[in-house]
Amino acid sequence: MHDYAIGIDVGGTHIKLGLFDSAMQLLAEQSFLTDKDATALELMDFLALKARALAEKAGIRLEDVRGIGAAFPSSIDARKGLTLESSNIVALNDQPVRDMLQQRLNLPVYVDNDGNVAALAEHRYGAGRGYDNMIYATLATGIGGGLILNGQLYRGMHGMAGEIGHMFVSDSTGYPCGCGVIGCVHSICSGVFMARYAMDRIKEGAESRILDYAGTLSNIDMVAVGRALQMNDPLALEVVNRGAEYLGRMFHSLNLIFDINIFVYGGGITNLGHRFTDRMIASYRHHSLIDQKYPAKFIPAELGGRAEIIGAALLVP
Repeated sequence: MHDYAIGIDVGGTHIKLGLFDSAMQLLAEQSFLTDKDATALELMDFLALKARALAEKAGIRLEDVRGIGAAFPSSIDARKGLTLESSNIVALNDQPVRDMLQQRLNLPVYVDNDGNVAALAEHRYGAGRGYDNMIYATLATGIGGGLILNGQLYRGMHGMAGEIGHMFVSDSTGYPCGCGVIGCVHSICSGVFMARYAMDRIKEGAESRILDYAGTLSNIDMVAVGRALQMNDPLALEVVNRGAEYLGRMFHSLNLIFDINIFVYGGGITNLGHRFTDRMIASYRHHSLIDQKYPAKFIPAELGGRAEIIGAALLVP
C-alpha cells in the first residue's frame, strides 16, 4: 500500500526530511547542515541517500512511499521540475532536480519553492486556516513567500510567483544579490545580509556587544544580533530596525498589488521577537493609507520549522 509521502526541505542552512502517513501524521524526521560547497549531483545523491535512510528508520519500505515532495530555496519551474535560480545554493541554478531525484529513488517526485510549500502548509494546517486569500512570508536566511488566491496556491505563468524576496525596494542600500539586483528585499532584510550589515558597521568602527556574542567578525549571525538586542545594544537595534523597515515596505507593495491584507509570517529571523515584528508592522501601517479602513492582520506562523517538510509532502497527490 502506497500510504506514505516524504517531504524534503533544502534550506540555505539546513536540509530537513519528514515521513508522513496518509493522514499527514509525521512518523519520522531528520535534519542536516546544508553543504553549500556540494555540487548539484552530490546534493541529489545526499538527498536520495537520506530519504532511503528515513524510510528504513521508520520501518517503511521505500516501495510503499507514493512519492517525494521537495522544496528548494530557488525560483522553480514546477511543471518542468527545474531550479532556475538560487541565491543561497548557487550549485542548484538551472538544474533538473525533479528528474535527478526520480532517477535516484525510482519514485514520483514533485518540486516547488520553499515559500510556496510553507504557504500550502500554513493554509491547510496552520495560521492561514479559514482564509481564502493570504500571503505567506518566510523571514529567514533568505526571504521567500507564497500566495494563496481563492483558496489555491498561485504559481503564476512560469511557476515563479511569490518570489517576494526579490522585490526591488531601494536604489540606495542593499548588497549584490544572486538575482542580479542590489536593493531587493533579500539583499537588505535576509538573515545573511542583516548579519553582514552588522559586520560591516563594526568594521567601520561602530561599538557593539554583537561581537561579544559572536566571538569573531566572521561568526556574526542573527543569533548574536538577537542576543545583543536583548541587552539594548544600539547597533543591534539599528540592524533590526533597518531590516524591519524594508519588510514593511514590501508588505505594503504586496497589499497594493493583490488587495490582500492577511499576512502570515514565519522563519528564523522572527526569533528576534516583538521588537522586530512590531517595527515591521509599524512600517507597513506607516506607508499604507488604506490600512485605517481595512486593517491588515499579521499572523505568526504556527508550524515552525516543520512547515516546509509538511508542505513538501502535500505536493504528493
